[in-house]
Amino acid sequence: MSTIQAARSPVEPSVPVLPDGLALKYVAEGAANVIWRISLPDEQLTPPPTVIEEYSESTPPPSEVDIDIDIGKENGASKANGANAPVITDYSRLLLRLRKCLPSSESNLLAYEYLSTVIMPLFPPGVMVGQELVKLPPALVARANDTLHHLEKAGVRPSHRQYLYLAGDPRPTEQGMEEGYAFLLEDMTPDTSLGEFLLEFKAKWLVQSPNAPADWKRCRTCALRLRKYTRATKKGKHTEWRGLCPFDLVSNDPKRAKNAIRRILHHPRCEDEKLVERVTAALIGCPQLSILKELQASLDPKGILNADHKSKEFLTAMTLRDCTFYVKVSPTEVQARLGDFDVKSGEAGKSEYWIKNERELIEEGWYNGTEEGDHPWKAEGLEVICRA
Repeated sequence: MSTIQAARSPVEPSVPVLPDGLALKYVAEGAANVIWRISLPDEQLTPPPTVIEEYSESTPPPSEVDIDIDIGKENGASKANGANAPVITDYSRLLLRLRKCLPSSESNLLAYEYLSTVIMPLFPPGVMVGQELVKLPPALVARANDTLHHLEKAGVRPSHRQYLYLAGDPRPTEQGMEEGYAFLLEDMTPDTSLGEFLLEFKAKWLVQSPNAPADWKRCRTCALRLRKYTRATKKGKHTEWRGLCPFDLVSNDPKRAKNAIRRILHHPRCEDEKLVERVTAALIGCPQLSILKELQASLDPKGILNADHKSKEFLTAMTLRDCTFYVKVSPTEVQARLGDFDVKSGEAGKSEYWIKNERELIEEGWYNGTEEGDHPWKAEGLEVICRA
């Protein structure tokens, strides 16, 4: 069953139903979702409300939890197969993820079906973050949208996230996209008092694009990053062109792997050599990277320009190229989990966008380093070259 076919005939599951009166606290947002801390009206928030934080283009991180953990059961809810809806009684370790009104995104029900039937079977237990589908009362979404409007007026919501609101608001004055479900995520907030911190990064394309020229010098990720950097600087935007090369992560070369980890850690943590070695050893030893690399290669052998954009295999490969690593680092251990498996449908112009990007990377010389222009990476003979 392809992803597209699955999206047309979802079976409504029996899931916990959120109460309408939950207290909401804005935590963070990505391009497609907004994350909230929730509590019953008479509860004290534990841990304290997170300061408004801006993450990367991915969905803000859920908590690490083994794939087979039933979040609902762990928090006082029981599964119901009949008319009696499950009730969750403890929200102290959970976050709520609400979807934005984006035409290119699937509903949460379809996303859950895709996650449980397509993505989860690809990985062994313990490598993905856990999440639970919940039924959403419309009034809760309306209140959440009111909060977003208030944050905009107060100048607190990130400027590039403004004017896009949550799906499922029943009011005609809102953007009007139906959504009856949300995801509960176990809170992965690090305990800074214990010296913990959280890393978030996308491994992206761990194997070269099958459409890249035979004489390529750059991986697909680095080629696209440099192109985006050039376009951003022409618009007067500040951005970085030196980034993580995915090929370094899966090179099995300790020196290259450490270089990649330093970019993930950023300054000043990247200056701590013992920390770099500890995180490098943990990530190189985790199964996620090798599994992702193998799946990306096997599910999309033809590449964006030649693949069937409606096939389950190709769309799953595109999903796996955009998932996110969440790495919780403490003084005693490093735990890595995969999340943010947003279903890719190729609809709403996405297929055309993928094809356009791939053709421009080839035709403008970004793969083989022949792009026009006097760029910083060409100064004094410096070049950006990737190695498989």
